[in-house]
Order: sequence, then structure tokens, then C-alpha cells
Amino acid sequence: MKSKALKTFGSEWFGISISTLALAQVYLLIYGTEGDIAYRYVAEALTFAGLSLFGIIFAMWVSRGISSMGKGRTHWDNLTRLSFIALIPIVGFVGNAQLISYFGLDSVSAGISLVDFYVFYMLSLILGVLLGYRLYTKEIAPREINYAIVIPPLAIGTCVFLAPSVMNYYGGAESQTISFLVMMGLGIFFFLYIFIGSLALSGHVSTKMHESLPTTMLPVGIASLIVINLFTISGFGHMGSINLNIHTVGLLSIMLWGFEVWNFLVVLIIIFARPSRGNLSVWAYGFPLGLFATSTIRIMSVVDFPALFWVFIGIAAMLNVLWVYGWINTVIFIRMQGAKAGDDELRRKGSAGPAH
Repeated sequence: MKSKALKTFGSEWFGISISTLALAQVYLLIYGTEGDIAYRYVAEALTFAGLSLFGIIFAMWVSRGISSMGKGRTHWDNLTRLSFIALIPIVGFVGNAQLISYFGLDSVSAGISLVDFYVFYMLSLILGVLLGYRLYTKEIAPREINYAIVIPPLAIGTCVFLAPSVMNYYGGAESQTISFLVMMGLGIFFFLYIFIGSLALSGHVSTKMHESLPTTMLPVGIASLIVINLFTISGFGHMGSINLNIHTVGLLSIMLWGFEVWNFLVVLIIIFARPSRGNLSVWAYGFPLGLFATSTIRIMSVVDFPALFWVFIGIAAMLNVLWVYGWINTVIFIRMQGAKAGDDELRRKGSAGPAH
């Protein structure tokens, strides 16, 4: 029974943790705009909850891998589950950045953060390479081609959350190295999104798998992350002869933000028109909305357009609702799995026949 329970813990469960951290990010942004300490307390609670959930899910996920060793390579053979592994470095980048915003940096925490940056950056890069290898060499089932495959390219772009704090602490050559890696990461995930995102769109349109519908929110996250990267890189100053003008960044960001709004409205209709029941992929709504909220605040800093604040509030409200929606689906999923296990056990006993 224990091994059967562990089988349900695939990499898609990491979505719970990153969605919780995304909600924490939104409350941090509200605290930054409103200054009410209560929002910071909520953000801290959500950050610690998200990291704790990650620790529990990671332990269960590793236990599952150990218990199923030699019985098949479910994550390697499944593009969706392979892609969801990339949520691990995303949790690492975002969680570390949030802890720094609460506690600051000293010599010990700065050293840990620097190591985290390089480790999670390399993990993101490796997972992206593995995804590319599988796309080129694996015979792929149509249901595997959905927007989940854009998560590995997305992961390397999230290094931008942790980079500024580490760069400011160390400066010098370390800062130059990190800024170069951030710009390189932007190029990787931007162009991979163009190619892999087009493939994901084509696959989703042709198969229209209901369980993968929530992943259609991920393009909102990609566009938002490009905006966040552009604003962050423009704050790096000159790197040799490289300099990104804030006015150019503002123009590009508003154009990308317009696409975010379009995609968000489309997915909003999907949420109400085709609700999910017992589907863990609904957690895919969380992190892209957190990025959408962050990019909106960044644009507000350079554009005098008060309506953006109310858009931000709308995004924050929707993220709160979808976070609860995610938990409802998770509870239903667990109950469905429990009922299925019970039915399987009854069938097994029935097929065994009466004892003599």
C-alpha cells in the first residue's frame, strides 16, 4: 500500500510549492506598494509553507524513485514529468530570493546563495538539454506535447530573481559572471520558447487534452519573465559596451505585457468554461500569474498609468482564488486515488478466489 501511495508522487506535485511561493511573491509586492506590515507577515508565512511543502514533496518524490528503481524510468520516458522536474530550480531561485528579502545577506547566507545560483543554473541548463535530446530522439505520444514542456526553458530565466542580490553583495568579477549568465539565460529561454512553445501550441491544438488545459497559462509566465529579465538587465549598468536603455525596455515590456493580457483572458475563459476536477495540473496556473503580477509592478515603475495598479490587484485576487482551487483539486485527486486503490484491492481479492 505504501508503494502504491508513493506512485502518485510525480514531479507534477512540485507545482504546489511554486504556486505557494508565487502567492507569497504577490503579497511581497503588495507590501512594497502599500507598506502594511500585515502583508509581509502573510508573505513570510506563505514562503515558509511553500518551502516546507517542497521539502515534503521532494522527500516523497525521492522515496518513490528509490522504491521504483529498476521498474522503469517513468520520468525519463514521460516528457511532461521530465519537464516538471525543472520546477526544482525554480523553487530554489524564487525561494532563496524571498528569504533574502526577509533576512538580508551576511557572509554565510551570501555564500549559500552564490552556490545555490550556480547549482540551480546548471540544473536548469541540464534539464533543458535533456528535454531537447528527448524531443529529438524519442518517439513521442501526442498527449505528451503540451505547454508543460516549456518549463525547462522557463527555469533558467528565473535565475533573475536571485541574481541581483548576489551581484550587489559580491560585485567585481563575480557580478560580471552572474550578469553574463543572466543574459545568456534570457537568450536560451527566449529562443527555446519560440521553438518549443510553437511545438506545444501545435500539439495542444491537435489533441486538446483536458488535463493539460491549465498549462496554457504558462505562456503568460514566459512573456512576464522576459519583461522581468529586461528590467533587471537594464539595471546592471554597462557591461563593456553592452547597455540596455530603460526607454527601450519600457516599450518592449508593454508590448509583451499586451500579449500576457490576451493569453490571461483566454485562459480565464477556459477556467470557467472547462473547470477541472481532481487534476493536479491546475497548479500550473499559479507561478505564471505570480510572474504576471511582478511584470505589471515593474512596468508601473516606468509608466504613469494608474489603471495598471487595478490590473495588478485583479491578478492578485485571481491568484488567491486559483490557489484555493488548486487545493480543492488536490484533495479530490487524493480521494480519487484512494478510491481507485480500494477498488483495485477488492478486484485483486476477488480474482484470488475464496481461501481453502
